[in-house]
Amino acid sequence: MTETYELTREIFIQAQPETVFSYLTVEDKMKEWFGEIVEADAKPGGIFHVGNKNGTCDCTGKYVELVPHSKVVFTWGGAEKLESGESTVEITLQSKGDGTQLTLRHYNIRLKPAADSFGQGWREHALPLLQSICEGRKPDGLCFESDLKCQKN
Repeated sequence: MTETYELTREIFIQAQPETVFSYLTVEDKMKEWFGEIVEADAKPGGIFHVGNKNGTCDCTGKYVELVPHSKVVFTWGGAEKLESGESTVEITLQSKGDGTQLTLRHYNIRLKPAADSFGQGWREHALPLLQSICEGRKPDGLCFESDLKCQKN
């Protein structure tokens, strides 16, 4: 059996779960923080695609599960896109006080360098950008911008 890697990240967002969920599933809202190119057909089996215009970063997957305002699961990478193959991202949202506790679990990652890179990307880039936009602040860039050079894992 092939060894796989998993990572978990948590962040508190000063916004209601409905708001956070919309920035994870509504294409126009995802474009505000996630990527220059976004395709999101947010239904089980629907396409999930983020990338940048110059083609240096591209991630394609499919939505696996959506529970309104509380859970989003999608595949990440696609075997043809990344050497690390396809992995799975599960995001759960829990109402907490006047905001949302977001827990991200990224699992079935086949290569350790990919797990390290994904973990850093979620922690230092993606989740803070999502937090900013959900809290009404303009995010400092996008996750997938043209000047970003993605590492082939």
